[in-house]
Amino acid sequence: MAAASGYYRPGASWLHRRNPVTKLLALLLVVVAAFLLPPISLPVLLALLVVLAATCGLAGAVARTLRIPALLLISILLVNAFFFPGATNRIAGVGPFWITSEGLAFGLNAAGRLIVAFVASVLFLQTTLADDLLETLISRGVSYRISFVVLAAVQMVPRLQERAGSILEAQQARGLAISGSFRVRLRALVPLIGPVLLGSLIDVRERTFALEARGFGALPGRTAYRRVADPPLDRVLRPLLLLAMLGVVAVALFGLPRF
Repeated sequence: MAAASGYYRPGASWLHRRNPVTKLLALLLVVVAAFLLPPISLPVLLALLVVLAATCGLAGAVARTLRIPALLLISILLVNAFFFPGATNRIAGVGPFWITSEGLAFGLNAAGRLIVAFVASVLFLQTTLADDLLETLISRGVSYRISFVVLAAVQMVPRLQERAGSILEAQQARGLAISGSFRVRLRALVPLIGPVLLGSLIDVRERTFALEARGFGALPGRTAYRRVADPPLDRVLRPLLLLAMLGVVAVALFGLPRF
């Protein structure tokens, strides 16, 4: 049976060898730290993620994915910089609108938190095989239904991209222009949306029938067709990650201890 790759990039780095649960806990730690700790921690977290990606040979791949949230990040910066409620300290004006220091600071903090969470998530997806994540969650007592939902969410966007690419190639073979000016490319989206949505619904139905035919959830105790490695280092890292997460929550609630 072929493994569900999703965004996974094969490799033999130290991060690829970590157990999926260990990497999932590390992802949760980074996200919690990004949203609970003061904004001064964001550059440190981002620099740490860049170093991790570089040691795994994924710095370029992670950097290329930043074009996905680019529009959202720019909109967050602009909307808060110009329209932050209650801001009074004006920096520069563009027509009737003014950039305020309060709005700019809030926008930078919000965009920074999203960048850190996005980069951490991409690094997790690119170093974690979806099938390994599914099997690890089930082996640790997580409901198979929840585990399958996680697997389907990981695979959703890559499957849509693959389907959209196939449809575009088929339409181009029939004479549809998909390259050129912005207007031409925008016009090419119209005949693409319908087949992608319809194909996704058909895919969901076929996967549902396949799961029912294989007795999905029929027996509580079943053997797995693959075993996921759990090195001794991971057994040490998981408690440390949980303690670090509790420490981040404690710092966010009570502040740094004074000696």
